[in-house]
Amino acid sequence: MAKLIVKKYQNKNEKSSALNKWYGRILYTETLSTEDFVKHICEHGSPFDRATIMGVLMAACDCMIELVKDSKKVRLGDLGTFYLSAGTKGEEKEEDFGADNIERLHLRLMPNHKHSYPLDSVSLRKSASFRGIEQLAGEDKENKDGETDGNEGA
Repeated sequence: MAKLIVKKYQNKNEKSSALNKWYGRILYTETLSTEDFVKHICEHGSPFDRATIMGVLMAACDCMIELVKDSKKVRLGDLGTFYLSAGTKGEEKEEDFGADNIERLHLRLMPNHKHSYPLDSVSLRKSASFRGIEQLAGEDKENKDGETDGNEGA
């Protein structure tokens, strides 16, 4: 079973009420390219070849960007709905607000909570397992010896 790697850190912000408290961040081991993602899909027994999968993904990206910029939301099956949100600066008078007040656009994903992928925060937390970064060195040594660590906690 895959495990998320958690790195602990201590809040050192002296202005924060959480000063010196410990928190965790997910540590990512790599960012897969589109080609790597396509290869992974092919390795899962896809009936489609690499070129077909790559073409579909490229067309999906192009079309999604076109559609969200046309004030549409795009639902990708059980994954969720992609949409744009805006960061704007305010004006005192309604008539003074215009396109120049839009400072940022963000592509968002709202997970679909009603179907086969449990992508809401509570479901993801329940289904994920974690390991602390400090466990990796010992785990690699044990795995080379043919044993497993059996440790699910961070």
